[in-house]
Amino acid sequence: MDVVVKLNSKLRPRVVALAGEQLEENDSHKVAYGRWQSFRRHALNAMRARFRDNVSACRKTLKIAKGETQADADLVVTLSFREGIGCCLPDKRRWVVSYPHQHHQRGLNKEQTTNRRFKRVIRMFKTARNHAVDEVLIGRYVAPSYFIECLLFNVPDELFSRRLESTFADVLDWLKTAKLEDFLCQNGRVAMIGNQREQWTIAKSRAFVKSMQRLWYM
Repeated sequence: MDVVVKLNSKLRPRVVALAGEQLEENDSHKVAYGRWQSFRRHALNAMRARFRDNVSACRKTLKIAKGETQADADLVVTLSFREGIGCCLPDKRRWVVSYPHQHHQRGLNKEQTTNRRFKRVIRMFKTARNHAVDEVLIGRYVAPSYFIECLLFNVPDELFSRRLESTFADVLDWLKTAKLEDFLCQNGRVAMIGNQREQWTIAKSRAFVKSMQRLWYM
């Protein structure tokens, strides 16, 4: 379970574009980082007051271990960034931005326009991914679940048929000629393919599609 808390202080785009020494020398970053760090510290203290020893501070999130809650929970502390959120990774000396609200809302819309078949097809492809990993058709980290969702979001609604077997075959056939480089992430704000750390590489995306095709014809 992931929970996002956002401080309405704005993170500037030019800060997000920087990394390493350039970031650390930037005055706007220093202000934003100070506010984010203070907010994160307050959030951590509040969680420890409520959940005590079940709380731990990790690189990206504040974690609540299962026990006080029904499942493990991750709290992400963020600043406001345009229509999304920004989170600092101090050890990597960079900021990461994301658009969870847009991702969630567009996913709900896709579920409706596919007659409630989008989520079950995602589960099918994730299961197939796991099987492909077991069969050593792809490496374990080639196809993260997030990018499988983004890939399938770009598939035309009419290919999500009632029968899972037909859908799997039709999606693979469509992907043979699709330009993956033109795909957007499910949030509709970021290109799915690229060289940034939060993007899928073209080599890994094609390797995943190829592994699904090999799995289908095994």
